[in-house]
Amino acid sequence: MKPIHFALGLLTLPLLLACGQQTRHFDENSIVLSLGVISDTHIGNGYGSEEKFHNVLTQLVEATDGKLNGVLVVGDLINVASEKQMADFKHLYEEVLDPAEVPMVYTIGNHDMNPQYRWTQESVAQHAVFHTILGPDYFLTDQDPVMRDSLECRHCVIGNYHILCLTPDHSSPITYDPAVLEWLEARLQEITAKDPKQYIILLTHPMIYGTCYGSVLQDTYTRMGDYWSTKELTGILSRYPQVITFGGHLHFPLNDPRSIWQGAFTSVGTASTSYMAIDNGQYEDMATVTVMKGAGKFSQGLLLQFDKKGNARLTRMDFYNKAVIGDLWELPAPRKDLSHLARYNHETLRALNTPPVLSSAEYKDGKLCFAAGTDDEFVHHYRITLSKDGEPVALKKILADFYRVPLPSQMKSAYELSLADLEEGEYTAEIVAVDSWDAQSEPITCSFIVNHSKTN
Repeated sequence: MKPIHFALGLLTLPLLLACGQQTRHFDENSIVLSLGVISDTHIGNGYGSEEKFHNVLTQLVEATDGKLNGVLVVGDLINVASEKQMADFKHLYEEVLDPAEVPMVYTIGNHDMNPQYRWTQESVAQHAVFHTILGPDYFLTDQDPVMRDSLECRHCVIGNYHILCLTPDHSSPITYDPAVLEWLEARLQEITAKDPKQYIILLTHPMIYGTCYGSVLQDTYTRMGDYWSTKELTGILSRYPQVITFGGHLHFPLNDPRSIWQGAFTSVGTASTSYMAIDNGQYEDMATVTVMKGAGKFSQGLLLQFDKKGNARLTRMDFYNKAVIGDLWELPAPRKDLSHLARYNHETLRALNTPPVLSSAEYKDGKLCFAAGTDDEFVHHYRITLSKDGEPVALKKILADFYRVPLPSQMKSAYELSLADLEEGEYTAEIVAVDSWDAQSEPITCSFIVNHSKTN
């Protein structure tokens, strides 16, 4: 295997950590467990997902110096319910890793189930073929095969850390069998009673509603209502501050600081190793309302590590660019006073946030051109209001390119918007920059005349 370096400027991941960028509590010299956490691999979907999956596994091995202990896949392993696609997934995994030595723990996504991409009460029966194709080496970490076979809920243990996997039985809204909820509560009670200072990992494909980036998305595209997140687990999870949930389904980029959330527990998005999607912001140059053009130039996931004191660290991996995304996220070991849940509380982060700043804009050759805004993190998008003779005539939104690069410093320095379709007349463009916390810049304006008989 050829070594793969994660470029962050000129730094590889091991060098980055050695240079003092490791977070405050996590002990880099006492790592006891390293797990890849990925989702939405979508083998067979035409985005080059097979090569990407192979690269993901290879890069995770490289990032851990060959000490990867497991891979967690948060649903949508394949693109349609296909035995061939699942066999391809297995083959790709075993090209890089031995499942008996580096276990792969998965939960079921909506694409894994049926052509309707929906969870139903028949989901468990439809999924049984996964067990046959993968074989027994993929289930060596399972502690409750009865629950796995009956309701596709799993309790796995890797390196003394507990991993719970939940499969819904209904879509829109996403709900779980009452027996699943009872089982979840019982397992959480049992595990936390034995060790209240250790994190518990929960995998379920839909997001937990109202937590991290995308979890409040309303599906106006498929008109399926509450299709992307679930409200049914919040009550249980809120009683267990040791829980870290990982959700997929949305493909939202991990660059956004809202991709981790802390309240009564911790919730983390996992992006997609295959292609990206975004909120329905009515942005320019989109392929669909939530998928941008060039969405396949993307592959992201996480490396989750624990040290000997129970502290956790999350490294956001940009597999497409072979780079580390932004700062490392650190989670101190669970504490009775709940102080381990303070760092990534969205209300706290929003209060500390400062708004973006815009500088200049001009109209040239039928285009509105403006310098990129500056921000303490980055600008998420730009809102352009066009007015003619003092009356608003159009609203345009441009999504910033934060998701295409691992660091904000690598984002574009300027943006442009074609206005070639405007009628002749006098116009004013008002531009506002908006960051991830909805903070807005002071507007800047640009007045111009559209005259198709000459170049402006």
